[in-house]
Amino acid sequence: MRRSFRPAFERGRQYAFPVVWTAMFAAGVGMSDPVRSLDAETVLAFAGIGTAQAHNADAVAPSARAELDGRADALRIALPLPSPEDHNELPQAAVVMGHGRFAAPGNAVRRQVQVKPINPRTADELAGFLREVSYTLTDVRQGEAVPAIKVERVPADLGTKDGNERKQLFISAILPVVLETNHRVLVDREKLVALRDKMAANPDSVTALERVWLEDLAQRYEASADQLDELLRRVDIVPPSMAIAQGGVESGWGTSVAARTGNALYGQMQVTARNGAMPQPFSNVGEATEAYITNLNTHPAYAGFRTARAAARERGETLEGYRLVGTLLRYSERGMAYVQFVRQIMRENDLHDFDKARLLEASY
Repeated sequence: MRRSFRPAFERGRQYAFPVVWTAMFAAGVGMSDPVRSLDAETVLAFAGIGTAQAHNADAVAPSARAELDGRADALRIALPLPSPEDHNELPQAAVVMGHGRFAAPGNAVRRQVQVKPINPRTADELAGFLREVSYTLTDVRQGEAVPAIKVERVPADLGTKDGNERKQLFISAILPVVLETNHRVLVDREKLVALRDKMAANPDSVTALERVWLEDLAQRYEASADQLDELLRRVDIVPPSMAIAQGGVESGWGTSVAARTGNALYGQMQVTARNGAMPQPFSNVGEATEAYITNLNTHPAYAGFRTARAAARERGETLEGYRLVGTLLRYSERGMAYVQFVRQIMRENDLHDFDKARLLEASY
């Protein structure tokens, strides 16, 4: 049973937030990841990937393969294509922005993971660090946990490595970032499920602090706090295989200009009145990954992805990137050809192995 508490929330807003902040500081927690300001003058140079397409799941045009594996300046910008059902939901200026975490009351079932940021200047430095922490993709495929590290940027010289080594370094760098971002989403998801069950059992037992947290969560996911089913459909993860494959395709395995100079890995855009659609720069890889996952979780173009993901949850299935990427026909103007290309990348690199990967110290 759903209950609307918006009127009560509005009446108590002027008192709730001081109470919230006092409680948060007393508990030693606070806000993080403030909303960033965007400088429209900071423009990244880029070149389009071209017109080569993969016409079926087993064949990719040689030119497309060369652009993905060899061209350091290759970047294909992926804009969700509008459809009539979107109506006025599509923003006039689609600026991709990150969001902070709100510390909800109570102890989460899944605790936050502390990650170690690393900022490798070169590909060799990245490879050396991975050796130091004994982190290999082979071990991960065999069930070993992924070290809780967070690569801040893709090394600018990654394109100097041969195709296989470049891919291995890119995947190794991106996987823990995706897992950590997903982990934070799951923390919120479990809190939301617990709060939903609490409201169903006894609506009057919901505290003011829980209401404030729920309103903040709904705002971040561009949903209504009164529609918990829809909000729960949005607060969920993106399979690692899907994120890695799309990141590899969109950034040329980390070698595009936008990836090297602006940490842009997923074809995200910003629209400005002066320059039109341009690659969206990010301060680090984690920020880009969070924006990508937020985009899939909120944009009207990806409602089908969220519906398919929720259905898999209902069936008790592991979320598989290979299946779910089939819903992203509007991620690129290439439509099904893009989906086929991403799926081929998943198969060729056995990325499905990482959909069950877990972070060290995380209880998945």
